Amino acid sequence: MCLSLAAAARKHLAELALLRRVRDRLDRESPLDVETLAREVDLPVALFVRRFQDAYGLSPHEYRRAAEAIRNREARPAPAKVA
Repeated sequence: MCLSLAAAARKHLAELALLRRVRDRLDRESPLDVETLAREVDLPVALFVRRFQDAYGLSPHEYRRAAEAIRNREARPAPAKVA
């Protein structure tokens, strides 16, 4: 593997780690604005959104909405069983 390819791979893995940290933060905290999240990973907003979507298949906003929907579903009490 050439040196520049190895460096690019290391940079990509580091970026994925930062995106995972942002994703975890989206799971825990709400609301978060995209500008703050992009600053956290040191990327311009448009590039951050594109990279997040490439990594997780959803934009940060779509991911947050999906995570909230899952939390709301899990928070609902189970229906009572009728005997």
